[in-house]
Amino acid sequence: MEISRYLPFTSKWVNPFQNGIFFKLNEKYPRFSFALNITVALSGILFLLIFPYLLITTPFDLYDTVIHAEELKDWIDAAIQLLIIVISGGFSWAIYKLKFAKPSGLDITEEKFPHLYKLIQELREEFANPKIDQIILRDKYEIKVIKTPRTGLPFMNSSTLIIGLPVLQTMSPLYFRALLARKIGQLSTQHTPISTRLCFLNDIWCQFKVSCKHSRNPFAKALGFYFQVYCAIYQTFLMPLLQQEELEADSYGMDLVHIQDMVECIVYDEVVAQFLAKKYWPKIYHMAKRSKVPEFLPYAQMTKVVKAGITDDEISQTVQAALKVEEINPAPMPSLRRRLNHLGQAKPLPPKRLAKTAAQYYLGSSLEKIIQVFDKRWLKNIQKKL
Repeated sequence: MEISRYLPFTSKWVNPFQNGIFFKLNEKYPRFSFALNITVALSGILFLLIFPYLLITTPFDLYDTVIHAEELKDWIDAAIQLLIIVISGGFSWAIYKLKFAKPSGLDITEEKFPHLYKLIQELREEFANPKIDQIILRDKYEIKVIKTPRTGLPFMNSSTLIIGLPVLQTMSPLYFRALLARKIGQLSTQHTPISTRLCFLNDIWCQFKVSCKHSRNPFAKALGFYFQVYCAIYQTFLMPLLQQEELEADSYGMDLVHIQDMVECIVYDEVVAQFLAKKYWPKIYHMAKRSKVPEFLPYAQMTKVVKAGITDDEISQTVQAALKVEEINPAPMPSLRRRLNHLGQAKPLPPKRLAKTAAQYYLGSSLEKIIQVFDKRWLKNIQKKL
């Protein structure tokens, strides 16, 4: 159940991008904007802490009220305090019992993928060894880090590095190294410890929303209504900071590669992401609908299609379209123009044509087996949908 159906004004209130109010506030008053971000983050934490606090402190007030009760008003106060204890206990138990599912995928270990694992370890050493509890390979075009709460409070978390097989299949070893450095650099708190934690809280709060939604506990369901609204508000307030963190991540990439290579990587990443989302996958699903047994398996053909399909004209058209996107936009990833300006590059540099992929370089002989596994999973899922 989405609470926005019953409170439609919340969606309108938390979407003030028509005038970019929070971006303007961050530009003119950065310290005030940062303090506001911290306040919004603390409000979510304090909301979770208020229930165990009331559960611990209210019994003492109840005891004192009962001992000194003389009038009807005193007994009414005692009844209210008892009700507070019951409600606080219910919410505290619901928070304690919340379960958070870790991201799932193909585990990347040193034994199975020594070259890729070695690269990750080298990048971790470069960025002061940030904690990574799990590394997995998934089927989407993405490289990201997810922090999963261990308890019902957002203090103890496990970190999962997610690498998408399509990124390995469509990027050169150099560009992949730069993209991976961006995310591992973000995970490190040696650069901007407070802002980094605030950004990771964005995903953590969303996990609270999902966990509450899937819980059978009625108190957890009630918490879910709160987090539906709070997550939207949090992301809206934090959007300038989220984009700033992505810009800083581009700088982390330049710690490992030359600025020219980083600019080319950013451009090529934009082109590949658009190509897969707007041309490759729609075509794949269209072909699958025409045949009950699709002969064209996406992961087996992805590298070949990307090499042939991303021509100089395709790159030029995609980049020109991306450069027209407003610098202030309601997405965690800044516009291409803003990313280039941040690196001091007024014009994009044409990326090098794809020769050897990162998948071939880092996965080696395991690549074919992995592709078969992912294609088999995709085929099974698409047959269920069709």
